[in-house]
Amino acid sequence: MKKFHLFLRTFILLLFVFFLSSSLTAFAHPGAKDKNNGHTCRTNCAKYGLKDGEYHLHKPGTNEIIRVDQKTRKPLSSKTPVSKPAVKAPVISKVIKANAKIQNVKVTRVIDGDTVEVLLPSNKTVIKVRLIGVNTPESTTKIEYYGKEASAYTKKRLLHKTVTLEFDVGLKDRYGRYLAYIWIGKELFNETLVKSGYANVMTIQPNVKYQSKFIAGERYARQNKKGLWKK
Repeated sequence: MKKFHLFLRTFILLLFVFFLSSSLTAFAHPGAKDKNNGHTCRTNCAKYGLKDGEYHLHKPGTNEIIRVDQKTRKPLSSKTPVSKPAVKAPVISKVIKANAKIQNVKVTRVIDGDTVEVLLPSNKTVIKVRLIGVNTPESTTKIEYYGKEASAYTKKRLLHKTVTLEFDVGLKDRYGRYLAYIWIGKELFNETLVKSGYANVMTIQPNVKYQSKFIAGERYARQNKKGLWKK
């Protein structure tokens, strides 16, 4: 009976050692570690959820793998994502210059009668454009008389159309919008808005290139009681 008990204890001990060694083998991650308790994975990396050549750390006293940012070598967490290469922002200043013209510009959105968004052909950048020299009634934050009509007209004439932008001396307004004249072929759309009664003249220095055209256009609209001047 004693021999049986001895045999049973020996068997249990051997079984425990076997499972312990199997566990260590399953989680062991070979390779010399540096002073930070980390090293670069060279073999069987996928087995440990790593990529070939990926530097990582080991939690002290355990075989737990700690992934790190490959640049900073700092441990990753939900708050420290892997750093991504910086994406260079398009250099708008190389395209938009005083008195320059940009052709083949697509109007992607009409915000209201005198403000649109366009796609520049050279760098595929979308910018907001405020038409120079004219002012249509409000149709967004508040609704003013003839505002919806002006917005609808601009949308009908410009949305998804290809136009030419022409810049003056001042390139932006205080809201960061680019200031431009919009040409549809040989038609100056800023002038059309005023002449058709959808806008009145609003001159802001130093952008006065077509001021005389806009003044004449408003005079025509007033005399013929167009749009805003129907009352």
